[in-house]
Amino acid sequence: MDSRFLFAALAAGICPFAEHAHAHGFAGDHMFISTLLIDDPNVADEASLPTFSYLPQSDQTGAYGLGFEFAKRITENFGFAIDGGYSRLTQPGAKTANGWNNVSVTLKYKAYVNEPHEIMVSVGVARDFARTGASGRNGELLGNEDTSSTTPTLYFGKGFGDVPVAWLRPLALTGELGYTIADRKLKVDPISRDPVNGGLSNGWSGGLSLQYSMRYLSAQVKDYGLPAFINRLTPVVELAWSSPASKPTQDVTQYLWGVGVNYTADSYAFGVEALIPGNRNSGAHLGVIAQFHLYFDDLLPHSLGKPIAQWF
Repeated sequence: MDSRFLFAALAAGICPFAEHAHAHGFAGDHMFISTLLIDDPNVADEASLPTFSYLPQSDQTGAYGLGFEFAKRITENFGFAIDGGYSRLTQPGAKTANGWNNVSVTLKYKAYVNEPHEIMVSVGVARDFARTGASGRNGELLGNEDTSSTTPTLYFGKGFGDVPVAWLRPLALTGELGYTIADRKLKVDPISRDPVNGGLSNGWSGGLSLQYSMRYLSAQVKDYGLPAFINRLTPVVELAWSSPASKPTQDVTQYLWGVGVNYTADSYAFGVEALIPGNRNSGAHLGVIAQFHLYFDDLLPHSLGKPIAQWF
């Protein structure tokens, strides 16, 4: 998987609270923020409108994207999400490629929450639908696959509120691990090694985020009298990763770091991170990703902000 495919995933939307609005992702006193490179473990009523990303490459290619996600609970702990995006790829001496990315639908179930130890675990399955975005040469350059795929995924979050060192308690670790299974396996010409059927190899993907909640610091450790704006910030470091899992393959292992900060209010959040390629397959220069996130449980608590099962 070369760098344009990682960027396409980004463009499609490759995430003072005294009262615990659990749709915000609380496990005990700790809230897991909406991270930008990986998905958080919570199931909620929310939307990312939009997620902007830019990731330059070593050949002076410029990859831009706008990603969109809408997530909805069906029951209290079970829901779905729809992801899409629009990408623009500029290349020196070549025509710019523009178009929509393939649509992805995820089902997720929040299986376990341990409030005293601030643990949350969810399981899900994502389905990428081929030929729902740009096709032809544009689609190929933007990373749109010609065959659909299914990705079972495990999500987790762990707050550090049960550790004995006070200044470590605002920390939290979240992560995900998925295995992508292609509908049509890749076949290549035995001599040229060029693909002959538009298939895919299977692949691993996942990532981690390390967060430090200023809200948690002020509310659960010590109130230093900082401004309310500061107490709503969460500095975060993320790592996203993907690697081929079957042969033959045209994919490569990629690592991408995100370093930034998240601001979470009652009904919305805003996050921005610098994108740092972890290897040459992921890019050669710094990029950026930013997201505006809406929480419908606060915006529309009696309609879009409650599970579908409670509508009737």
